[in-house]
Amino acid sequence: MSILSDGLSDWFRRNRGHVDERQSAAHSTTGGQGDQEPVVVWRAANQMEAQVVKGRLESEGIPAIIQGEALGAIYGLTSGSLAETLVLVPAPLAEKAEMILYADETEVLADDDAGEDTANSESLH
Repeated sequence: MSILSDGLSDWFRRNRGHVDERQSAAHSTTGGQGDQEPVVVWRAANQMEAQVVKGRLESEGIPAIIQGEALGAIYGLTSGSLAETLVLVPAPLAEKAEMILYADETEVLADDDAGEDTANSESLH
């Protein structure tokens, strides 16, 4: 549990200060301001893919959490809807997270289209 909560302590804190009664009632029922709610930025096929994506985001300073179906982990499912795992980030950082993740994806596709084998090219020289 501490691994998931590292770096997220400020993420769920409410802003303190003067709030009128209408806002106070809304905040107490929803658990905070809506702009800090976590949003899904990646739907991973399994837990391992989600861990890689989470690590990539955290290396860029974006806190991320993983949410998945417990039955998939219990029964060892590696594909299908029970194995699907979600990667979530705070709403204000979602656009930046998606830019990072999809930029990485397009770079990989561009390398594949070029036909270059970068892993073996270094060992040949």
